[in-house]
Amino acid sequence: MPLRYRARDVEPFATRHIALPAYAKVNLALEVVGRRADGFHDLCSVVVIVDWHDLVTVRCADSAGPGSVVVTADGATAQPDMAAPGGLAARAAAAGRELGLPSATATAVSIHLHKRLPVAAGLGGGSADAAAVLRAMATLAAEPPPTGDLLQAAAELGSDAPAALVGGTLLLEGRGDRLTPLPGRLLHLVIAVAGSSATAPVYAALRDTERRSDGRAQRVATALTAAGELDPADLGSALEPAAARTNLELAARLSALRHALAEQTWYLTGSGGAAFALTATAAAADQLAARARAAGFPARACRTLTVAPLCTPRSPPTIRSRDRGRDP
Repeated sequence: MPLRYRARDVEPFATRHIALPAYAKVNLALEVVGRRADGFHDLCSVVVIVDWHDLVTVRCADSAGPGSVVVTADGATAQPDMAAPGGLAARAAAAGRELGLPSATATAVSIHLHKRLPVAAGLGGGSADAAAVLRAMATLAAEPPPTGDLLQAAAELGSDAPAALVGGTLLLEGRGDRLTPLPGRLLHLVIAVAGSSATAPVYAALRDTERRSDGRAQRVATALTAAGELDPADLGSALEPAAARTNLELAARLSALRHALAEQTWYLTGSGGAAFALTATAAAADQLAARARAAGFPARACRTLTVAPLCTPRSPPTIRSRDRGRDP
């Protein structure tokens, strides 16, 4: 049965709907630059969007009543909190309605999430769903809002949401609110799920010596801009030591993955628990993914999406304190 939340029943007069993919992200390189006064962390990361996605369907209806938000979810990774009133998809719909999307009279919003992405894996699935909701509501509008307004709404949903909304290949800085589009490059990779990882405990476990920049993200960004080779030493997440300390089972599974497929270098993405390995070709990625699955790890061959970005952000949006999301 689909997971369901209904705020209030309304009688629709006219309905518009659209289905959009909500693509996962991978942090090719991630540094924790420092701790902020507000308790969050400043980051520097190169993020790529890959062709693994949830499917998000949004229906908006004109209604005579005060309106509603309905969220349902199904799929192998669907969980009850995805359909809760405070879930990211429902919050995105509320943010869209604050922007008058898709119209001033379309007050009934129905969202269905078909979950394909693993949860708590560092792939940004929840933020991708929220960004897809915003993009869908803007697409259904007769007059889409300015891009800056959409970015503002995304930034207030969470640190991964702006990158998911913009798409492409990005240098991410600050709390995820400063984005610099980078030249897209087709990369073949395998994503293997070593376990699950909770973001907040990982950041809480960071040591002072791990909150520093070693320049890896900037070097990866430079290599992508210059169409140069990526240095394997620059890839990976500075959050891995904290993630391993926080979750011993994840640490053991990562070690097992690296032992079983030792000819490849595996890197944690974000705070985990998915890891990725780059390959030279799509065929090599298919073969490696099959071997990872045979070794007991859910795995998928992916490629980066070199789509044109939604926009070229020039300045970070202002994040209101009551709406602050969590670090990616």
